[in-house]
Amino acid sequence: MHAASLPGESLSGRLVYVEDEPVNALLMQHWAAQYPKLTLEVALTGATGFAACLREVPDAVLLDKRLPDMDGLDVLRQCRAAPTLAGVPLVILSASNDVIDIEAALSAGASAYWLKPFDFRALERGLLDLMGKTRKTRPLR
Repeated sequence: MHAASLPGESLSGRLVYVEDEPVNALLMQHWAAQYPKLTLEVALTGATGFAACLREVPDAVLLDKRLPDMDGLDVLRQCRAAPTLAGVPLVILSASNDVIDIEAALSAGASAYWLKPFDFRALERGLLDLMGKTRKTRPLR
């Protein structure tokens, strides 16, 4: 897992990862440590993930679809209903490639739906794209 960004591009900002599986959270923390300007906050439940987003608006959220306290789509809906989080990219992560699940996530307001396990280079490219588009349209904080 090494940084593969384009010259002059690197991930930066605040990323919230809502994931209850400790191994997945550890892998993401290891990956994110490569980016000195990227802050990763891991939340183990939907409720703590939503609270983390409200406490300090992130530049993007990676949201596991299946969480112990609620469905990831419920967290997604809560985030989309919060005015301060309206423009934040929210990505659903799931092992399910069922068309119904994908359509439900996108209809609920997900910015993207990425399959697990994911390739970390693709993850970086996807986040660079989503976070870059958002920064162009969101006011500076």
